[in-house]
Amino acid sequence: MFDSSGTRDPVRPEIALSWKRSRLSGVDPSAAIAVDTADQDAESRLLRAATPVLDEVAQQLAGTGFCVLLADRECRVIASVYSDRLVERTIERLGVVNGSRFGEEHAGTNALGTPLEVGRAVVIHGEEHFLDSLKGLSCYGQPILHPVTRRVEGILDMTGIVSQANPLFAPFLARAAADIEKRLLEGSKASEQRLVDAFQRVSHQRNIAVAAIGDDILLSNRTALDLLDTADHVSLRSLIADLNPDQSRLVTVELASGALARVQADRISGADGGALFLVEPLQRERAPIRRTHERTPSPGERLRRDLMRARASSSAVAISGEAGSGRTSAASDVVGSVDASWHDATRIAFDGREQWVTDLVRAARRRSGVVVIEQVQLLPDSVLPMIADLIDASAEGPRIVMTSGAVADLPPTIAALLSRCASRVVIAPLRERQAEIAELAQAMLEGISPELRLTASAAEALTAASWPGNLAELRVVLYRAAGDRASNRIDVTDLPEDYRTTTKVSRLAGREKAERQAIIGALKDCGGNKVHASAQLGISRSTLYTRMRALDITV
Repeated sequence: MFDSSGTRDPVRPEIALSWKRSRLSGVDPSAAIAVDTADQDAESRLLRAATPVLDEVAQQLAGTGFCVLLADRECRVIASVYSDRLVERTIERLGVVNGSRFGEEHAGTNALGTPLEVGRAVVIHGEEHFLDSLKGLSCYGQPILHPVTRRVEGILDMTGIVSQANPLFAPFLARAAADIEKRLLEGSKASEQRLVDAFQRVSHQRNIAVAAIGDDILLSNRTALDLLDTADHVSLRSLIADLNPDQSRLVTVELASGALARVQADRISGADGGALFLVEPLQRERAPIRRTHERTPSPGERLRRDLMRARASSSAVAISGEAGSGRTSAASDVVGSVDASWHDATRIAFDGREQWVTDLVRAARRRSGVVVIEQVQLLPDSVLPMIADLIDASAEGPRIVMTSGAVADLPPTIAALLSRCASRVVIAPLRERQAEIAELAQAMLEGISPELRLTASAAEALTAASWPGNLAELRVVLYRAAGDRASNRIDVTDLPEDYRTTTKVSRLAGREKAERQAIIGALKDCGGNKVHASAQLGISRSTLYTRMRALDITV
């Protein structure tokens, strides 16, 4: 860009950074604007709040030569108003229509995508646009923030030809955005009122727990207060993740207390994701239940059942699971009160193989009790025949209990050794026990300090985490939260920053959570470089940006 004297204007730092992001996203300056009209919600909260304001703006724009565009949080145009038909045709010829995608990953530097990227109002003038087709425009973009959550709900943009750039863009658009934000707040109150009304219509029922749960509201009748725990609130929320407004679901669930209950979940229309839950406690069936109607046990229930069976038997036991999943605790449950000697294969590196084997042989010579061998995947091959003999002779000698890593990760020699054990217990990783995470966390907290309690939002955040370190990682997180807490309640803000997962993320389905974790992992492996991360994931850079926004990834 050049000023009137012919010298080049300095590029503003925010524009230089935006151009760099645009190049890294692979945006072609000569490309046309992408359009995506799929899944547009004509009744979205943002559009409902903005429509009256845009109607007023349209009157004020008459004869000015400007237009105002509204984009959602995905930076997709969802509404527009023009000063006259000539301006409308001019803008539409550039490819700017409802559904046009203006995220920087699609359209480079512009007054819709760049304000969304930096989180504040930005003016983009002429040549500062990244796309060639937009360089004849002067635009001002203003983020629209929800007054309560302070989350960006959308972007408001005012556009004109370069010669018509006007310093009054900013205050005019700021007022319009403020009006929309005010209506968003009123709309939030209205959606909450719909949830409250639905709750009040049924909350008087006796012997039925009634709970109304929204993004920022939780209502319970007296029965629900007595029956439901924090972990139950998380489980109830998961029941409506795939329901549309006014849809219902009737299921039987096991509550955190162990009681069975019949739950009717109703998604309330106009309540912004809020739902009503009617929970009726059930007496456990005493008569045998046909297998085709049996409730599928949770991973935790299967583990407890398998451990009790292993304890009751006299055969050798193999316990497998990922690191930190609780293998030692499981071995202790199998051993019970029986006298046991413990031998960890990790000690071979410190004590030496001969000393370790000597200690093991000494314990094996006893004719009673239990010999526990931990981390058998670390045993040298020369020791394996002796361990195999101990397993085969366990009927005459001490009982053998072994722990190992996940079965899929074991070398063939170790897998063959474990196959000699008549009783085998597989511990599911914590990421497969999401319905139990809140309950497990609360039990751990009581061990740290009996008076500590998890809030529902903290429980949801913990449930949404991926937990590669399993129970060991969860215990570390809770110890840190307990040390940083401001009261006897552990809230989201008390959790380490990496675990303060948003409500949106906590509601993702299993496939989406796995996708989110894969993207986060790739970004960390690549030091935040989205170009390299997209290559590692085998997707385009524009797809990576789109999925990051959809899955609420801010790495």
